[in-house]
This record gives sequence, structure tokens and C-alpha cells, in this order.
Amino acid sequence: MSATVELMAEIGIDRVRTRAIAERAGVNPALVHYHFGSIAALVMEAAEYALLQELGPSIDVFVSAATVQEGIAAMLEWIEQRGQRTPGATILAEAMVKATRDPEFRRWTKRASRRFRAIILERLRTARVNHEIDPALDTEATAVLLAAALDGLLFHHLVDPRLDVRQTAEPIAQMLGAPGLFSSKGGAMKGHGTGAEDDGPVIDGDKRRPTSQG
Repeated sequence: MSATVELMAEIGIDRVRTRAIAERAGVNPALVHYHFGSIAALVMEAAEYALLQELGPSIDVFVSAATVQEGIAAMLEWIEQRGQRTPGATILAEAMVKATRDPEFRRWTKRASRRFRAIILERLRTARVNHEIDPALDTEATAVLLAAALDGLLFHHLVDPRLDVRQTAEPIAQMLGAPGLFSSKGGAMKGHGTGAEDDGPVIDGDKRRPTSQG
């Protein structure tokens, strides 16, 4: 399984082949088909394994955190520290794209996305009971919004590691009634990813401007 995950992250989901997996794992190619039936089944199982290994701990922290705000902060920390081109993060990004053209991956991605939203929704409902958030907040809509925002921040951070995830997520803290929570931990560490090594147009506050070329 680990060999499959490594190859999926290195060369891409669609380019993984049975022989390459067997060589990486040091086993006979026949064993791969014997245990998993097909390369497609193995790839699907390896993708789920990678996500559970990488995302599982951050989700556990989110669920068990003292407040929902602290739980979100923990997930943002994971994106900054663990989301930098790790196998699980890379596979997640590629799986989302593959889901747009592969029905099997679409079903798998849809199930994973719904589980993630359900976890967030349950925590938001608990937070409302515990008076952590505005009781008038639409928890179902907020769960979808948070899931989409966290996914999006992960993808942006994968292609732009200089992005200050916590500072960028500050509007989420404001929505959850804890302004300053995320930015105070991240500070002005990396700005909004608008440094000299940026490759194209950037967003600086509310103003769009081209990147300075010196």
C-alpha cells in the first residue's frame, strides 16, 4: 500500500502501473492482482489510505478541540505544516481533478466530501449548543462553506507554499465569532504570498496589481 501511495504522489494517479508498484514494494506483480483484483481497485484503496493517514490526525484534533474555533485553527496548522506536497495532500488534489472525468473516483470523492462536511456540521451543532457560535448561524451552510474553504486553502498552499494560511483564513474566525484567532498565531509570517518570487498577478488586500518585476 505504501509503495502505491508513493508512486501515486510521485508520478500521478493515472500513470501508476502494476509492475512499477511490485518493483517498488519488492514483490511479484501477480501478488498485486491476487490481493486487490485490479490496479483500479488498488489505486482507490491507496488513495483512501493516504487520506486517512494524513488527514485523520487533524480531523481528530478538530473534533476533540475545546472549541470549534480552536479545531479550525488546528486544521489550518496542518495545512501549513503538513500540507506542503506530502503524499496525502498531493493525492487529494489530484483525486479532486480526476473525479471530474472518472465516475468511480467521482463517487469516492463525493463520499469523502460528504463525510468531511458531516464531521464539520456535527461539531458546529455542538458549538451552537455550547454557545461557542452565534445561535442564528446556519450550521449546514457554514459546514459546506468551511469544507470548501479548507479544501481550497490546501490546494492554494500546495502551489504557493508562501501563502499565509492563517492570515488568509481570518474571515472564517470573524464568521465564527473569534476575530484575530488565526492571524494572532500566524502573525505576519508570510504576508499573503505577494513576495518577489511570485510568478503572476496577485491580490493585495482588495486591490489587484501586477507583480513587481524589480
